[in-house]
Amino acid sequence: MGALEARNEIRAVLDHTALQSYARGHVHVGELFREVTDEDNAVVAIPSVALLEAYARSIDDPQAKALLNYMVTLPGAMVLDLDTTTAAQAAGYVRTMRGNLARGHALWAILTYEALGFTTEPEAYPEQVLEDQVVAIPTKNA
Repeated sequence: MGALEARNEIRAVLDHTALQSYARGHVHVGELFREVTDEDNAVVAIPSVALLEAYARSIDDPQAKALLNYMVTLPGAMVLDLDTTTAAQAAGYVRTMRGNLARGHALWAILTYEALGFTTEPEAYPEQVLEDQVVAIPTKNA
């Protein structure tokens, strides 16, 4: 665990679908940021592979890319890097997620930090995780 993670408590993890929802301008992820960061030392984790996937899916949308760029600068946002240690640890979760690198990195973060995972596709996660730690966010604004 790095020095930054030791000082901050990761309460929520966003997968690529949650990031895409934010990039489309949906309010739910912004509201989540506000709720989490109201607590002292609480942060929202953004797995770097999930961020990469969200950027790749927004490649032709300048506004979406701008929102993703903004999100990572928000107070309380923490991008989780993928280094040789975390890559080796996350690899097993990629297998669990049937080869989906972005979801594998997100699942690794959810379980490693005992945080809630936020996604627009909760059915993609294993049932044993879904019932405790994965939370569905709406795909459209209320």
